[in-house]
Amino acid sequence: MRMLLFAIAAVGIFTVFSAVFAASADARSVRLLPKWLWVVLCVLVTPIGGIFYILVGRPIGGPSSGGQSKGKAPKAPDDDPEFLRKLAERLKRDGETE
Repeated sequence: MRMLLFAIAAVGIFTVFSAVFAASADARSVRLLPKWLWVVLCVLVTPIGGIFYILVGRPIGGPSSGGQSKGKAPKAPDDDPEFLRKLAERLKRDGETE
């Protein structure tokens, strides 16, 4: 009985995860089917719809995948080579004056 409850909870959590993952994706980047249809499949054909979305429907690559695209500013200071260069120069300059 405990394993059955665990399995039901796991499938429920996976269904919510895959549906939210599909709903939050960029509609132009989703593959094979329209975004709304992926969301419906994730909810109605649990867990097969979510598995298919993750394997073949989700967007791959591009700026929304976490990679840095050309022409865009870095998201964090330690990703910015210019910031790191200026920081090293300032630390070197401050170390010489002390």
